[in-house]
Amino acid sequence: MLNLYALEQQIEGEMQAARVPGLAIAILHSLDLVYCRGFGVTSVEDGGLLVTPQTLFRIGSITKSMTATAIMRLVELGLVELDRPVSEYVPWLTFREKGAAQRITLRMLLSHSAGLPTSHTPFGRREAGGLEAYVRQDVPAYRFIAPPGMLYSYSNPGVRIAGYIAQATSGRPYPSLMQESVFDPLEMGRTTFDPAVAMTYPVAQAHDLDGDGRPAVRHRYADDTGGYPSGSVISTVLDLTHFASMQMNHGRFRDRQVLTPESVAEMQRIQAITYAAAGAGYGLALNVDVYKGIERLWHEGSIGNFGARLVMMPESGTAVVLLFNRAPGFWATAEAITDGVLDQLLGLPGREPQPQAITPDRSLWPRCAGSYVGDWRGLATVAVTDDRLTLNWNGELLPLTALGPDLYAGQKQGSGERVSVGFVREPDGPVQYILVNSSPCKRFTPDPAGIPEPGAWTAFAGWYSGVEKIAVRVQDNQLLIYSEDVDKEMSCVPLGNTRFACDVGLIEFDVAPDGSVPSLRFGKVYTLRRVSPPHTE
Repeated sequence: MLNLYALEQQIEGEMQAARVPGLAIAILHSLDLVYCRGFGVTSVEDGGLLVTPQTLFRIGSITKSMTATAIMRLVELGLVELDRPVSEYVPWLTFREKGAAQRITLRMLLSHSAGLPTSHTPFGRREAGGLEAYVRQDVPAYRFIAPPGMLYSYSNPGVRIAGYIAQATSGRPYPSLMQESVFDPLEMGRTTFDPAVAMTYPVAQAHDLDGDGRPAVRHRYADDTGGYPSGSVISTVLDLTHFASMQMNHGRFRDRQVLTPESVAEMQRIQAITYAAAGAGYGLALNVDVYKGIERLWHEGSIGNFGARLVMMPESGTAVVLLFNRAPGFWATAEAITDGVLDQLLGLPGREPQPQAITPDRSLWPRCAGSYVGDWRGLATVAVTDDRLTLNWNGELLPLTALGPDLYAGQKQGSGERVSVGFVREPDGPVQYILVNSSPCKRFTPDPAGIPEPGAWTAFAGWYSGVEKIAVRVQDNQLLIYSEDVDKEMSCVPLGNTRFACDVGLIEFDVAPDGSVPSLRFGKVYTLRRVSPPHTE
C-alpha cells in the first residue's frame, strides 16, 4: 500500500532541502496509472506556472531508450541488422581507428560497447542537417577508449551514430522517424525534440543557484541537432508512462503491438557487463539489474541541469517516472524516492540485502595488480596487501571483497559509499582494463617526474563552468575539487605538472604563457572556462 501523504511530504521536504524548484512524478502498478502529480513551479521567475503531470521537462539520456526502440522497429522491417558492420549502412563513415567501421555494429553502439568515448555539447548545431554534419565532422576525431566490442564504456557519440544510421536507412529525418515510429504509436502527444513546439505548452526551465544560493533560471535552453539521438527529447511524466507500459507489456501499448516481444526481450537482455553489481549490465539502451531480488530496468538522464529517472519492474508492471528542473545534488534523493515507492508497492524490505562474498581466485591477482587511469574515475591502483586485494582510489585505500570471478567491491570510510571494481580479463597477460563504478580505466605507468610543488597550485584556484561547474581550492598542500553535479568536494592526486585525478575524473589545467589559467579540461572531453561566481548560463 502506497502512503501518498508520506510520499508527498518526503518530496516537498527533499525539494526544499536541495533547492529544486519543480518536479513531476508518475507511478504505474500492474500497468495501471495509480498516481501522478506535479510539485513546485516551472520557473522561479515571473510567469512561472505550477508543475503538473502534463508539464514538459528535458529527459536527457532516457532519449537513448527511445532511439533504440525506433531502431528495433527498423530491424523488424528488415532495414537494418544489429550485427552487421555500420560501414554497410553508411559507407563513408570514418573513425579515428583504422578499420573500426568494419568492426563496429549497431548492437555495440546501443550497448555502449563500441569503445567510443563520451561527449556532450548542449549548445551546437541548430540546422536540420546537424546530425549528419556531426557524424561527418566530429566523429572521425574521437579517440577510442578500448577496442570495439571489448568492454562497456558509456558513449553519447555511439548512440548518435546509431540514430544517424536509422535516419539514413529509413530515408526520414531522425526527428520525423521518432515521431512516426515511437511518439505517435505510444500516444506521447506532447513529446518532441523541437523547443519551438515545446514552448507552446507549459514547459519547465532549468535552474542554477545564484550567489546567495537561491534557484535562478538558466536563460539558455540546451539544443543541438547533432546530439538529438542521445539526449534531447522533451517530454512529460505521463507520456513516459506510455513508453514504460510498452516496455513492460512485451511491446504492446493499449490495442497495438509497437514492438514484437522478441524485440523487447532483446532490448532488455544484458549485452554488456557493467560490473556495477552481480548480474548487472546494459541492454540495448537500458540498464538491467536486480533490485531486492527482482529484475529491474532503468535509465537516468541529465541535460542543462534537468534531471530524469525512469525505473521499471516488468514482473509486476510497476514503474516510477521522476522529472525535475535542477539536478545537481539531487541524484541520490531521486533514487531514494523511486526506491521507496517500489518498496511500498511491492512489499520489499527496507534495505538491499548485502551481496554474497565468494572465495576469490588468488592466482589471478598478480595479473590484476597495477595502476589504471580513467577519464571519469581518476587514478585507481590495485595491489595485493596482506593476502587481500586492495584498491587505492585517488588516495583512499579500500580493501576489496570478491563478489564474482571478476567483480570486487569496497566501501569508502565515512560515507559508506560502495565502490565496484570489475576486471576485464584477456586470455593471457596482465589485465589492461578495469571498470570502477562501471567506468573504464586503462593500465598505465605513473610518471614520477614533473609533479609540481603545492605552492604552484594556487594559480589553479577558482571557479570553472561549462557542462559542469567546478570549484578549485588549495588547503594544507592539497588540491581540492568541488563538483556541483555530485555536490561533493574531493581531494586530488597529482599526475603531472597540470594534471590531476579525483573521483569524478581527470582534471587538466590550461596554463597561458603569462601564467594565468583561463580554463581546464574535464575528463579529456569538456573545456570549462574560469568564471567569477555566481555564474548562470
